[in-house]
Amino acid sequence: MRRALTIWILAAVMIASFGPSCKKSFSSSQFVEDKLVILSEISANDSIKVPVGKSIRVGNGNLIRFDKVNDARVQLKEATGTAFMLRVNYSSQYASNPSSIYSSRRRLRANTTYSIEVQHPILGTVTATTHIPPIPRLTMTDTVQVQYKGRRVLQVTINLEGPFDQNSLFVFEGLKELMELRRYFFHNNLRYSYETAQGKAFYSQISHNQYVPIYTDTVSQNKFIRLNLYTEDIHTENARIDNLDNPFRRIFLSEIPAGSASYQIRIFVDPQFFVSTDATQKGRVRIQAKLVSKELYDYFLVYEKYKTDFGIVPSGQLISPTGNILGNGLGVFGGSAKRERIFYFDRF
Repeated sequence: MRRALTIWILAAVMIASFGPSCKKSFSSSQFVEDKLVILSEISANDSIKVPVGKSIRVGNGNLIRFDKVNDARVQLKEATGTAFMLRVNYSSQYASNPSSIYSSRRRLRANTTYSIEVQHPILGTVTATTHIPPIPRLTMTDTVQVQYKGRRVLQVTINLEGPFDQNSLFVFEGLKELMELRRYFFHNNLRYSYETAQGKAFYSQISHNQYVPIYTDTVSQNKFIRLNLYTEDIHTENARIDNLDNPFRRIFLSEIPAGSASYQIRIFVDPQFFVSTDATQKGRVRIQAKLVSKELYDYFLVYEKYKTDFGIVPSGQLISPTGNILGNGLGVFGGSAKRERIFYFDRF
């Protein structure tokens, strides 16, 4: 199952950019040399975070694992010519990621073309270009609990507004973003954490002679659980790659009937992870509708199809996702623009 394992690890690393992270080893004849690995979705209005890793041959050269890359030179450039450097982000929230995160506080712009260049002293240089689409025009309505194929699900009705063309590539996703409660207080207009030993000691010192309120806030853990989705829409790619009775990781829509001024699609979300009694698994649910670049759409679609074909198609015929990374590298550098609705089902 060499090619199957190849896809599995590529998918695992890709998930680390959008959800729970993991690290695996596998055997494959696909890799003949160590490569840079870029698996990145850049999204309009978000700050810049680009995962950069590398594949490493170990043992007799057939065993491959992925590792972080902290010594690369990463440059992002807009089509206007404006270029800026990304730096390794050593924040603890990325410690478990299988790739290093190169970031910038700059915000990405919609309807803009970006190019990336990653230079490494040993592995060489890779490049890629993508376009972030315009922000999609849509509304999300009628979020109600219904029965779908005998399952209790959350129905989300999404009304897309045209005009539509060959670049109207939509992807719909459901995620549970894990959150945690953090306590803090203020002293002399400065904010202090109550979660550290130093913070608690300082609070004990200053609260002897005055009342110092402690505040609570919910903060993202930068960890996500991907939610199963269903659709009954026969115009989706999902209807062509699997039975619509089955769950999907993403819903794909690219062929809206010609001449349509608007289009309505219903997404059904599995509520399995909506509510948790485990404090470490509590969070909020994000339902996202995205316009995406063609390379990102194709990459996600092949991964979805792989999940469907696994165990049915002979391993030698399974297709690896092909991205747009040029040079001694692999992966994908894709653009997206999204709208989303956020729901709270957990009680903190």
